[in-house]
Amino acid sequence: MSLLQQITSTRPAGGPIPPVRMNIQGTDGIGKSTFGAGSIDPIFIQAEDGLSFINAPRFPQADTWSEMLEQVKSLVTEEHQYKTVVLDTTDAAAKLGEAYVCEQNGWSSAADPKAGYGAFYVAEENAWVHLLSGLNVLHTQKGMNVILLSHVASKAYKDPELEPYDRWEMRCNKKVNSLIKDWVDFNLFANYETQLIKDGQKARGVSYGNRGLYTRFAAAYDAKSRLELPNKLEFSWNNFMEAYTAALAATTNTEAA
Repeated sequence: MSLLQQITSTRPAGGPIPPVRMNIQGTDGIGKSTFGAGSIDPIFIQAEDGLSFINAPRFPQADTWSEMLEQVKSLVTEEHQYKTVVLDTTDAAAKLGEAYVCEQNGWSSAADPKAGYGAFYVAEENAWVHLLSGLNVLHTQKGMNVILLSHVASKAYKDPELEPYDRWEMRCNKKVNSLIKDWVDFNLFANYETQLIKDGQKARGVSYGNRGLYTRFAAAYDAKSRLELPNKLEFSWNNFMEAYTAALAATTNTEAA
């Protein structure tokens, strides 16, 4: 069969719903782990202790980068019933990755003079490429959803066209953040809905606890979706899947037309 004969459409009409690769960024306590626990037959890879009050299958908390890789490998090589793997969280995993890179290279820290200019960050990025490659095998060969959970922090952002301003950013370093955002199909931002109320010369923020999952880039946060999703969803796995399924159907109908 020639290469031209192997060309296919993105998805045949009526075919199975493809698994997703997604990163959920969110403020502390917003419910990222709960979102992951609500997914289809999840299994958690714990780089931190975030499941104390959540009933969901999980590996023992990983204390090293190598332990985390072994957990991914076991999902690749062994038979199991899980349909979703959840990494909780990327920033906690990054700390394990930093320790691993230092141990492998005999460095005391990222600032160790023996590392040379930028060598630490290149080594760290390579470690993440290895981890994401394993997760990608689970996605493409095992048909599993992959959900990465990420804390955020307010950081100064230098816009080439504007004055610097603060925005929500993932807590990993820039190279790892970029790698994750490029790899996933959905990089979504979760936050509480907040209103600014003015009282004379003063303004105060008011929130009633409603949570939104944002799918498109904004000045205050980064977000992307490879499908045309609503700009904001209710923050739950079921609401995401409903929007995802509808977007897939719309794409398939457009191609058929």
